[in-house]
Amino acid sequence: MPEFVTELPLSRILFGNEIYIVPRRDRRIMIGATVEDVGFTPYNTPIGIQTLLQQAIRLYPQIQHYPIEELWWGFRPATPDELPILGSSNCKNLTLATGHYRNGILLAPITAALIADLIWEQKSDSLLSHFHYSRFQTQSSTPSQMLTLSTPHSPLQQVASVLPIQDSPLVIAGKSFTSRLMTGTGKYRSIEEMQQSVVESGCQIVTVAVRRVQTNAPGHEGLAEALDWTKIWMLPNTAGCKTAEEAIRVARLGREMAKLLGQEDNNFVKLEVIPDSKYLLPDPIGTLQAAEQLVKEGFAVLPYINADPILAKHLEEVGCATVMPLAAPIGSGQGLKTAANIQIIIENANVPVVVDAGIGAPSEAAQAMEMGADALLINSAIALAKNPPVMARAMNMAAIAGRLAYLAGRMPTKDYASPSSPMTGTVTN
Repeated sequence: MPEFVTELPLSRILFGNEIYIVPRRDRRIMIGATVEDVGFTPYNTPIGIQTLLQQAIRLYPQIQHYPIEELWWGFRPATPDELPILGSSNCKNLTLATGHYRNGILLAPITAALIADLIWEQKSDSLLSHFHYSRFQTQSSTPSQMLTLSTPHSPLQQVASVLPIQDSPLVIAGKSFTSRLMTGTGKYRSIEEMQQSVVESGCQIVTVAVRRVQTNAPGHEGLAEALDWTKIWMLPNTAGCKTAEEAIRVARLGREMAKLLGQEDNNFVKLEVIPDSKYLLPDPIGTLQAAEQLVKEGFAVLPYINADPILAKHLEEVGCATVMPLAAPIGSGQGLKTAANIQIIIENANVPVVVDAGIGAPSEAAQAMEMGADALLINSAIALAKNPPVMARAMNMAAIAGRLAYLAGRMPTKDYASPSSPMTGTVTN
């Protein structure tokens, strides 16, 4: 950093799309980090450095004026599920503490405490059982990641728990999720129905309307305390905001709300700017303005938009973590009315595409995933169903089925019939 800069220009970590910027007390600023599956090939690469610099400048333009002090590279030992291997091994005198991948420094203190207790006091914490090497013994020996079907009570589990299909987790702003279904908390007939539905959906991200929680709006009393936020990632949303300025203020409140509930590093916000109370269509100009400011403030912005491919690209370019095009008007249950535009957005996006609003049935959810959407956000279709928990489970299964179908690859459509059985060897007399 130049000597004439007397104060740190950053006071917090900034997260962008596959980029983070970390200010240090010694006045250095760290930028990270690329990940390349190249075995044991060493050294930095020009394309890797170029990518980091471009993304860092986009996230925080001022950084382009600072000199580069040091470039660094290292190996990241990774396991198939990207979680560490901890605890005893099949050798009596060997204890394992490896495979921390991108979180070695962050997990070093807890790893040291657990392994020290295990070795010196023969005390095995229950946490270690989740990271034992034996979890890989029933899986394929190939290095590709497997898609695990873990739908609650799913009949598919009776057939097979693991399919040999290459897939990767849903990654948003550097955070990984195994579920590709997000749910909401509004419109339920009771808190109990909402709680049951969240569990049955298998979701890991739940969106919460900041304003309605803070004002104890009907149906939102005690909502913040109703869910276990140690297991679910909160997605505060700016629902009810009509202008960019309102949305920015509410987003800041949402970040503080997440902190109060124990998610100190949660910088996510679902951005909604909706000035029209009749059709509830998002304001594209206000959304873009608010997104630009929130990205500068270090938010991981997930903007709710019309299915406009040009707007989606602009939001990606300003640093949004996802784009979230509507399938149909909010709460309408009309299904995929904007499928053609969503397909264009999917084909051109370099960030996750989350189909949001309008889906009314599991068949429509599966169709959106078959198109190549990265995830779904569904609220009304679950909350307003006759049996919300059962519908939540159905939506979870639909999201999994649609994702599997997308990965498997659909058969080509033909204008003519094609027999399922070969014509050779048939009896002709």
